[in-house]
Amino acid sequence: MKIQQIFFKNSLRNFSYLIIFNDGPIYCIDPFQSKDIFQALESQKLTAIINTHDHCDHYSGNLALVEFFQCLVMAHPNAEVPLKNKNLNHNEIIFQQDEGTDSWRLRALFTPGHTQSHLCLLLEKNDKAYAVFTGDCFFNAGVGNCHHGGDPAILYTTIKEIFNLFPDEMLIYPGHEYLKRNLEFSHKYEPQNIEVLQFLQRIEKMNLDESFFINTMKIEREINTFLRLNSSELLEHLNLVDAGPKQVFLTLRELRNHW
Repeated sequence: MKIQQIFFKNSLRNFSYLIIFNDGPIYCIDPFQSKDIFQALESQKLTAIINTHDHCDHYSGNLALVEFFQCLVMAHPNAEVPLKNKNLNHNEIIFQQDEGTDSWRLRALFTPGHTQSHLCLLLEKNDKAYAVFTGDCFFNAGVGNCHHGGDPAILYTTIKEIFNLFPDEMLIYPGHEYLKRNLEFSHKYEPQNIEVLQFLQRIEKMNLDESFFINTMKIEREINTFLRLNSSELLEHLNLVDAGPKQVFLTLRELRNHW
């Protein structure tokens, strides 16, 4: 099994992904631009497109890929995705395969909040969570906005009931490269967080159009403000010492909207 990350140096800094199973299907997650997907595939045949949600920067490559490969297009039943011909429901297994001593399974997870029909794709290795493709639900050091059809209270529930339960070692593959900006936001409200500060120092002289980070959930729990809702420093900075985690999350999301 191979994961290929494809970065688009557009204003939105999109990622698309190919999941390539040995001697098996190839799935493309959120094709932004078809020509880069064709180039990454080389002579391989695409089995299916999976759109995490129905914002155009996550499906704009669908048409050309479907015309060439006649492949499936998968998304949530309520997602208005062009050329969709297969619905994916929560916990639905998309594909599973044994490869030598390892078994792989690709599963759809219903993760509303950024939109009301958002999916993440969970890749499991030997029945354990190995990686998650998060679309615009969750980013390195941040979470998605809810500007176009979303709801921050629902996003809070998704983070609480799904992402908070993921194991530390699981890998995060986000739909956009927003790392530096999100770290700067985290640093503003937790200035004494040494992990955030060290990460910012680490990337200070890096070209983030060429170098990308695949964080684990353990790292995210150290640097992602939206997973650190009980941090005493954060609560003091927000003047929310007596508030519950949901109010803290919603306050952070509103602050990030104007950051």
